[in-house]
Amino acid sequence: MRIAPLALALSTLSCSGAGWHHMPILDPLTTGTQSSLRGLCAVDHEIAWATGSGGTVVVTSDGGTTWRAVAPVEIAELDVRDVHALDDRTAWIMCAGPAEKSRILFTEDGGDTWEEQHREVDEAAFLDGFAFFDAERALCYGDPMADGGFRLLRTEDGGQHWVPVEPSPRSLPSGEASFAASGTGIRALATGEVWIITGANDGVARVFSSAGSSGALWSVSESKVRAAKPAAGAFSVAFQPGGQGVLVGGDYLDRDVGGTHCASWSDDFGASWQESVEGPRGQRAGSAALGDHVFVATGQTGTDLSRDGGRTWSPLSDLGFHCVEVSPSDGSVWFAGPGGRAGRLR
Repeated sequence: MRIAPLALALSTLSCSGAGWHHMPILDPLTTGTQSSLRGLCAVDHEIAWATGSGGTVVVTSDGGTTWRAVAPVEIAELDVRDVHALDDRTAWIMCAGPAEKSRILFTEDGGDTWEEQHREVDEAAFLDGFAFFDAERALCYGDPMADGGFRLLRTEDGGQHWVPVEPSPRSLPSGEASFAASGTGIRALATGEVWIITGANDGVARVFSSAGSSGALWSVSESKVRAAKPAAGAFSVAFQPGGQGVLVGGDYLDRDVGGTHCASWSDDFGASWQESVEGPRGQRAGSAALGDHVFVATGQTGTDLSRDGGRTWSPLSDLGFHCVEVSPSDGSVWFAGPGGRAGRLR
C-alpha cells in the first residue's frame, strides 16, 4: 500500500486553494486522552493518527468522533513525538528521548501488534522527527552527535533497515539543535526534496536542504527567525510544489510573544528566506501548506493563517495546538495539541 505522492497531492490543493481565502472554521475534537499530543498524521477526512507523552498513540477512522488507544505497553513511559501512516492499520511511530528512549516502531494491524524497527544506543542520540517520501523511503533526524553532525538515518525498505547517513549536516560550533515539537522540523516531498530546520544557536534558525532522498548532499541557508539559546528557533517548516515555503517558530519559554521574528518565507525552495511583514501572534510549533500560497501555523497561544505565502499572518482561531497536518489524499486539515485536544478545519 502506498500513500499518494505528496507533491502531486499539494499540486491538487494548489488548484483549489482559492477556497481557503474564505475564513475556515476550526472545530475542536476530543481524543479521550490528556496527553500532550506532538505527533500527527492526517490520512484523509476520516482517518488520522496522533501521538504524544506517556506513550500515547491514538487513531480515529470516523472523522474524529471516536479514537482508539493503540500504543504498545513497552513504550508506556516514552514520549512519542512523530507518526506517519498509510491508513488506519499501517503506521510508523517515533519516540524521542536520550539514547535508547529514541525508537522507531511499526504496525500493520492497526496497533494490535508493533515491531520495533530501530533503537538508538549512543548516549548522545536524541531523535527529533522523520519524514517519508513514500511508503518505502524516509529520513529520520536527531540532534547533533559528539562529532557535531546531526543524527541522520535513512530507510529504503519501509523501515526494515534504518541506516546512518554520513556525512550528515554539521551543527555550528556555538551550539545548535532541533526541536522535537510537532514532527515538522523535517519535511519531504515525494520528488526527493527534504528540509531540516534548527535553532538554539544564539543567531538565527538555519535550514538544511537536500534534493535527493538519500540525504547525502546538503546546502544550508539562514532564515530570519531568531534562535537564542536554549529555547528559540525554528519549530516547523512547510512547502508547496512551486517552491513557496514558510518557517515558523519563536521561543517556547516565552510563547506569548509573537511578531516578525517568529516567521520567515521563501519562494525558492528554501535557498533564501525573507522576514514576514506581519508575524504570528506567538510562538508557533506546527505549520502546513494549504495550497495557492495559503499556509496555516499553530501553537499553544492560537492558530494563524497566511494567504500570501507567509508574508503576513492573521488570526484564525484562539484554539492552540502543537501540530497541524494536511491529508495528501483529500486535503483534510487536522490539528493535535495539549491535553489530548484535536481539531479539524471546515
